Amino acid sequence: MIIRLFFLSFLFIGCVKKNVSESSVEILAKVGDRLITSKDFLQRAEYTIRPDYCKGDLYQHKKIILNNLIAEKLLALEVESSGVKTINDGAASFIKGRKEQSMRQLLYFKEGYSKANLNKDEINHFFNMAGRTYQISHFSFPGGAFLDSMKSALSSGVSFEDIYKANFNDSIPSREVKWEEPNHDLISDALFKNSVAKGDIVGPFQMEDGSFIILKINGWTDRKLLTQQSIRDRTEKVISTLKERKGIELYKSFISKVMKGKNLSFNKDVLLPYSESISSRYFRSREQKENAISSAIFNSDELLTVDDIKPLDSKFSNLTLFKLDNREWKISDFENALLSHPLVFRKKKMNADEFTSQFQLAIVDFIQDLFLTEKAYEMSLDKTFEVEQSASIWRDSFLAFQSSLAFIENAEVKDRHIFMKPIVDKLQEKYSDEIYINTDLFEKIKISKVDMFVTQNNVPYPVVVPNFPSYTDDRYLNYGSKLN
Repeated sequence: MIIRLFFLSFLFIGCVKKNVSESSVEILAKVGDRLITSKDFLQRAEYTIRPDYCKGDLYQHKKIILNNLIAEKLLALEVESSGVKTINDGAASFIKGRKEQSMRQLLYFKEGYSKANLNKDEINHFFNMAGRTYQISHFSFPGGAFLDSMKSALSSGVSFEDIYKANFNDSIPSREVKWEEPNHDLISDALFKNSVAKGDIVGPFQMEDGSFIILKINGWTDRKLLTQQSIRDRTEKVISTLKERKGIELYKSFISKVMKGKNLSFNKDVLLPYSESISSRYFRSREQKENAISSAIFNSDELLTVDDIKPLDSKFSNLTLFKLDNREWKISDFENALLSHPLVFRKKKMNADEFTSQFQLAIVDFIQDLFLTEKAYEMSLDKTFEVEQSASIWRDSFLAFQSSLAFIENAEVKDRHIFMKPIVDKLQEKYSDEIYINTDLFEKIKISKVDMFVTQNNVPYPVVVPNFPSYTDDRYLNYGSKLN
């Protein structure tokens, strides 16, 4: 079974220790039984777009940000105490999926990144390579007869340029390649681990989607460092990147062990008509692929949610799509599982003829995730502080938004913070005895005024944090008590 990796390691690196607990992280605020860490504050402030009234990096903007994060917790607490059911089945599946994605990311950290060791020779080698930028020409092509003719032409001395001209009408694609960029392992090793010369033809290499890529080295430049600080910065970057890449290899071995002995067989008689029936739905416009749970979640074209494949003819529901070990998975079972794990396609751009094969590969990756999630539960990663906190953030974001709808009928109201401010003021007063703020830690936090919207690739839920909670423009911290 092909191994596919997806994670956002930097979310855990630096904040996950051997056993993360509440006492080992920086708690910025406590709101009832909820926590806001310094990491939460920075990610909610900088990984999504803030409204104009707190977009800057001034001290007053910091206070507005914290007031909104606390307001989100207060609204969540308030709606919970009302006894009104606000977490429907769709939202529960979404939160479960978010939590399990965090569990798999933490699994990578524990079984990959944290176990990676480096030696001085490789650090020195890649320190030099980290300053190199290659200029290359490249193109991709299918396998089969095209690959055979490509190899024959190269062995016969036909130039790289002539091969391209004979098969394509446009100019040869070119680009720069740097070591620190997330290049494919085969390409990175060929360019930065081995010795190459100008004019060398590298490849062809087979990619995960079955296509091949070949490239020609047109030249390179080496960037020299002049200051001690730049040398320290590059050294730190090289160590971090090497450790992550070694962690990936270790994690691949771990996945192989987890997947060993697993048997998967597709029912082609069902797979083909089923994939054809939903193919057109996948190629809908981006505007039509908004997630039904919240406008804060937006699926990219690499994803396929259960909303994309329903409604279907009911005749499909009870048909067996595949058999995994000794269990038959009916289409209804598969679609229920997609509620908490949208499919992720390996190939980001495809035509309709490729959909069935890519759909099948996405199911393979989905099944791999099932076993990794199962392993994460076995290791009790669902009970770690980091995972529970991540799930709590998404859950409270949803609860607070639902709570605000009780006061504002129009969910898309532009000035929500103006309408909600009097409500938040009352909640601050009501829960003041349950609010604690670490003002010393708050003073040390610095924020950026640069707009960012951070996403991660190759995961079921690419958006890193919920939308900024816009509930008040209050710039005073005149409630609660000091957290020591």
